[in-house]
Amino acid sequence: MSDIRDDVLNDFEAVFGHPAAGVWSAPGRLTLLGTANSPDTDAELAIAINRRTVLAASTRSDRSVRIASALVDELITVELDELDTSEIAGWSRLALAIVQEVMAASAHQHELSGVDVFIDTTIPVGAGLGSSSALEAALALALTDLWELDAQTAQLSHHPDAAACVFALNDHALVRLEGESRPEPLPLDWTTAGLELLVIDTDAPTADALETATADDEVRRTLHTVTENQRIRDAVLAIRDETPRLLGALLDASHVSLRDDYRISTTEVDLAVETAVAAGALGARMLGRPFSGVAVALVDTDTASRVRVALDGAFAEHAMGQPTVEEVSPSQGAVRDR
Repeated sequence: MSDIRDDVLNDFEAVFGHPAAGVWSAPGRLTLLGTANSPDTDAELAIAINRRTVLAASTRSDRSVRIASALVDELITVELDELDTSEIAGWSRLALAIVQEVMAASAHQHELSGVDVFIDTTIPVGAGLGSSSALEAALALALTDLWELDAQTAQLSHHPDAAACVFALNDHALVRLEGESRPEPLPLDWTTAGLELLVIDTDAPTADALETATADDEVRRTLHTVTENQRIRDAVLAIRDETPRLLGALLDASHVSLRDDYRISTTEVDLAVETAVAAGALGARMLGRPFSGVAVALVDTDTASRVRVALDGAFAEHAMGQPTVEEVSPSQGAVRDR
């Protein structure tokens, strides 16, 4: 199996006609409890996962920004001086927004060179596993290095959803309580504890209808936020007491709240959660954005295969497509790989 870092280096040179200056990467993010998006009111317990977005990059002799990706057959070119006025839509808009944000952190914006960037990823896109945040984190670090900016520029302080992709450590979880923007690492070695995290992608149709679905019941949404914040505080105690199995019951309670109070689950995800728990999972919860079709289950290592078999059987019995089940584990945050 080829190394994705070798692949992006080769693809970079094939697209741009010259070698890259380096390779940078950042992990995806799995939110075990809470949300990544609202630090003022919502807490979050997350891990960075061992699936990464990887990019090769180099500076240029002019002020052009050229971005290509293994996922899209398209080369985007924008001048640094035109980022404010460009109206590029689609996959590259996120990357260009990070270029603009990092550039704005420099006291010598007009002296910065252009860049060439080639992007690839092993993170499932659109599954609520932080593929966008990983791209932000990897690109911010690459630009900070290439432009020789203050290292804090790469921390993306205005992007709480990218925090796990930036600050994560191997064998650690990250907790951010409400009102906090920077997460705290907590040692959490799943392997030593004999536990696994299974991400279950039901391949159900996705939607982004959170406001439409829940705007009629602010009281129940607030109830979910308050109880979820408490679950995160309870989870922190369990991790610090080295009793991570207790997270299972918290995942279960969180899913019930998301399903009944927030009302953003789906038939497929509910089936995945119920089947996993019935097959011996310690707990399970929907994952990602509303109606994402993805769940996460906490299982004992010797139970994981039974849960996988049960999921296949349950979805076949209900005439639904077979879910994709993958184990994930805590990973290192954004780094320069080469």
